[in-house]
Amino acid sequence: MSHMGTVLPLRFDGSPTDVASVREGLPVELITEVARHYGLSQHDVLEAAGIPRSSVHRYKGLGRLNREQSNRLYRVIYLLRRAEELFGSPQLAASWMNSPKVFLHGSSPLAYLDTEPGFQAVEHLLGRLEDGLVT
Repeated sequence: MSHMGTVLPLRFDGSPTDVASVREGLPVELITEVARHYGLSQHDVLEAAGIPRSSVHRYKGLGRLNREQSNRLYRVIYLLRRAEELFGSPQLAASWMNSPKVFLHGSSPLAYLDTEPGFQAVEHLLGRLEDGLVT
């Protein structure tokens, strides 16, 4: 994510910095930055992360999401980033994430991310594509 990171430099490698950032709470502004970078709506990002809009308003004054919401947002960004690396641009990643997939029973990857099993299915699908397997 070469153009992201103005709010927070996440590495997505299990680094102590990433662990600490999630534990402390990711900045609420990161939702807007992710949406802008990928050409998604804030609503799309919140839905994918399973974060209620009311929570964003509540935490906006504090400037940070709680740990659970930060963890969910981190996971969404992690998969968006993998898709961007695979497809070569934020726009292509977002297009892929918004398109229905047979492997996901006709759902889009973005719509699948709000649960742990859905996250795992999308992660598996991206892994298959990275390995050159047709899905």
